[in-house]
Amino acid sequence: MLKASVTWARGVLPCTLAVAATACVAAGDAGDDDVDAVEAAVVGDQCPAPNGGISWNDRYRFMYGVNYAWNQFGGDFGGITRWNVRGVSASQADHEAKLADMRAHGANVIRWWMFPEFRGEGVRFDGSETPLGLGGTTVADLQKALELAERQDVYLMLCLFSFDNFRPSHDTSGIHIPGLAPIVRSTSKLDRLITNVVRPLARAAEASPYRHRLVAWDVINEPEWAISGRNPYGDQSYTPMSELDAVSHAEMERFVSRTTDALKAESSALVTVGGAAVKWGKAWSRVDIDFYQFHIYDWVNEWWPYYLSPEELGVGDKPVVMGEFPIASLSGVPYQDLVESFYANGYAGAMGWDYGTATGAQLDQMRDFASRHACETDYSAGYGELVGSSGGTTTGGGTTSGGGTTTGGGTTSGGGTCTDTPPDSRYTCAQQAGWGKCSETWMRGFCDRSCGRCGG
Repeated sequence: MLKASVTWARGVLPCTLAVAATACVAAGDAGDDDVDAVEAAVVGDQCPAPNGGISWNDRYRFMYGVNYAWNQFGGDFGGITRWNVRGVSASQADHEAKLADMRAHGANVIRWWMFPEFRGEGVRFDGSETPLGLGGTTVADLQKALELAERQDVYLMLCLFSFDNFRPSHDTSGIHIPGLAPIVRSTSKLDRLITNVVRPLARAAEASPYRHRLVAWDVINEPEWAISGRNPYGDQSYTPMSELDAVSHAEMERFVSRTTDALKAESSALVTVGGAAVKWGKAWSRVDIDFYQFHIYDWVNEWWPYYLSPEELGVGDKPVVMGEFPIASLSGVPYQDLVESFYANGYAGAMGWDYGTATGAQLDQMRDFASRHACETDYSAGYGELVGSSGGTTTGGGTTSGGGTTTGGGTTSGGGTCTDTPPDSRYTCAQQAGWGKCSETWMRGFCDRSCGRCGG
């Protein structure tokens, strides 16, 4: 039996259609002992994602957004003094303007890379390339990023490492860049990376008053490109990039697992891995990540097409977020068709690649999908409804008796005042009505005038 208190604490509901406790129980995913916990988790959520999602801040949403993925590769967190690259805390106006633009175009979750190469001051090393700790402005940059996310009402998925880290140690333009492969292979160096870098980073995020804006850690971007040999869980063998110092699956799995465990021990955020493709869908199935994340481009779509559900692809045991797909969409597939397919077929989210190269028209496409699913893609919207034993409903601090409904302090029961209060501050009642949302259950008691439920 799934234990709701544990499962939801890590952000995954025990059934895909998290609309009501009875739906979960009917599906056989929760027993009688779990009904009260299911109701407590779901009943306050006015617009849970109907087909698949990730739960965060008591809201079950389709995790929708975009890859930032960086402003300065390897320099946003920690800076690169030699190249006059400043971190987030010293260039906040630029970052805030970009986060605001992403939000205005419908992005709710932003995937942002931290140390894709050790080219900056983000991580300090000794002469033997053993990690000593966080350096430069890393902590200040992390805390400023969370503050900016709060100000612009977005959520962050912070990606710690990338396959790029597995290039052999080298010098570039006066900077020495250590490789990650020797650290992954060495038990003692990996211990130092976990103790001196990963755990302090997670603690710094957890110490922020805006820690709720960090929805997930992504341990590493597309690690499969830095693995050689066979996959032990039935996937195809790995085909590493020739310029990388590839490690074995067992070595990479140990690195991913230990990093995951450390992040969970020090932080309340969820944890995932940015898998290169569902071609290696089982690669991280033995690691305690909270949800799968896969990337899809034309070469993937040829063999593992976008319209197949996670279950059909053999990865239905955890929620699946499409963490990268071309923001211009796959060849021959309109953007709206692509993301609507993900939304309808049980995926838990979708994040295009990438903001930095997107055209205005492509960003508008991103916004159009969010507008059609305004509440179901927004972790800040649609919460607060409490259902009591009398069957009455109260929202936004109102009171009720005998089954009546009051919202936002107004009254609609018994022929009282006709209100037009929207469910959140982001969209107007006219917009919600225009999008055909009046019949949704989470619109009960909201926008009564615009939805034609009363006069006045």
